[in-house]
Amino acid sequence: MAFDWGMALRKAVVYGSLFILFIIAIGLLDWMGVDPAFIALLSGGFLFIQYFFSDKLVLWSTGARIVDENEAPRLHRIVENLAAEMGIPKPRVAIVQNEMPNAFATGRNKSHAVVAVTTGILNRLSEKEMESVLAHELTHIKNRDMFVVTFASFVVSVVSYVIYFVFSMLFSRNDNNYGSSMLGWIISSIFSNTIGLIIVNTVSRYREYGADRGSALTTKNPDALISALRKISGGEYRREDAMGLESARALCISPTTSAVMELFSTHPPIEKRIAELEKIKAELYGY
Repeated sequence: MAFDWGMALRKAVVYGSLFILFIIAIGLLDWMGVDPAFIALLSGGFLFIQYFFSDKLVLWSTGARIVDENEAPRLHRIVENLAAEMGIPKPRVAIVQNEMPNAFATGRNKSHAVVAVTTGILNRLSEKEMESVLAHELTHIKNRDMFVVTFASFVVSVVSYVIYFVFSMLFSRNDNNYGSSMLGWIISSIFSNTIGLIIVNTVSRYREYGADRGSALTTKNPDALISALRKISGGEYRREDAMGLESARALCISPTTSAVMELFSTHPPIEKRIAELEKIKAELYGY
């Protein structure tokens, strides 16, 4: 099977840039005389909290409920077979009472992962389509994509703090510390909601392409994923259902909200995802 060197190179550039940005941010703090112990505590504390507790927060906030094999035998069977095919431990399985057809994977590593599906997607997809969606989610687990998103968010948080710290110091006056602090906060917020958001979402979009590819190659059935994507992205759903999955929006197989520009979207456009899957079909079948 041909290796997608173009996609691999683009991912390397994005992830490498993210790491360099983090090093620059920590270097700036050190250059400004911030205690190295404080830097380590700040960085380590943020990363620890996000790494170990983000999955629990996602499950709690979406209302996902872990189910056993007696409650969802079909789901467990598909997940177990796919996990064995991919050579990873079988993740726990959860169901979300939500009519928006969607699915997501979370967890800090392969041994502590959960794959969750909504009742909406269970009611809409065929067996093969469901298999392709779950293969997509298990690819996220295999590729450790949850950590990638966590690290990207962590870097943006640290850089936002550095921006706040730098501008607060640059514009500080003995008689107007409040004003300089507010200016630092405003500039930091602008960064996190523009450049920071673009960075995190760019990482998220590359993850989706990779998971789509993993699903197609594992199931040998790109058409099933194409059909599933069309079904779950083509309808109108209640705002309450979309908001119920908001905390997992970067983890879901389908975006919970639409974006004005692709740069601000957590997912590639459906047309681009299908076009990539069509290329994989050509690799698999030679036409």
